[in-house]
Amino acid sequence: MKAVILVAGFGSRLRPLTDNNHKALLPIGDHTTLELMISKLQRHGVSSFVLVTGHMEDKIRDYVSQTFPELDVTYVRNDNYQTTNTGYSLLMARPHVENDTFIKLDGDVNFDEEIIARLAATDDGASYVCVDKSDVDDEVIKVVLASNGKIRHIGNKLPVADAAGESIGIEKIAQRSATALFDALEKMVKDEANHQKYYEVAYETIVQQGEPFRVVDITGLKWVEMDNQADYDQALEYFGQKA
Repeated sequence: MKAVILVAGFGSRLRPLTDNNHKALLPIGDHTTLELMISKLQRHGVSSFVLVTGHMEDKIRDYVSQTFPELDVTYVRNDNYQTTNTGYSLLMARPHVENDTFIKLDGDVNFDEEIIARLAATDDGASYVCVDKSDVDDEVIKVVLASNGKIRHIGNKLPVADAAGESIGIEKIAQRSATALFDALEKMVKDEANHQKYYEVAYETIVQQGEPFRVVDITGLKWVEMDNQADYDQALEYFGQKA
């Protein structure tokens, strides 16, 4: 299986920690977010990686080559990383994964390995979104489910009262839905006004077109999206122990 990891962004809310280092390379105990992520994916059947880079690309390349010298990795640079967001970055991976089932991860998420184990164990007949049902607020990416358990809506503007949980930024995109996803992303970013939109906008588009998306419930497992200092401190508490 392949994985796409999005590591193009600045990490500006983590300054000054990210003034001279990439967010994905900040120390987590004796490791880094990116090292932990790749290692966990490898242990659950992922053998090929696509890294969408931008900010501090050289640091990412150097780190990966030193830490994983035998890794099957393709780098795709988002030259417009300063003015675009995750939807634009994910589209750039299209030539490398459009004909495959792949796992997509935001490069700033630390997580229990069991999350990947559960995601990798799902069937290939649908795409899957890792969802935490424990705490949902207005700011997060939310999912709303239909009565058959499929995702009916996904996005950050959905009513909290309707939400089944929060998407944590880790999904498995089924081969059957990949072309539809990239078509939706391409259509979205043709308008420069949409360059700051997230990939979940395209997920919502293809869900409404009938592409099947389901939930992997990861409630009770640990995960942290590192947006700010408090998040980084939480990641250190959860995942900073020596391996």
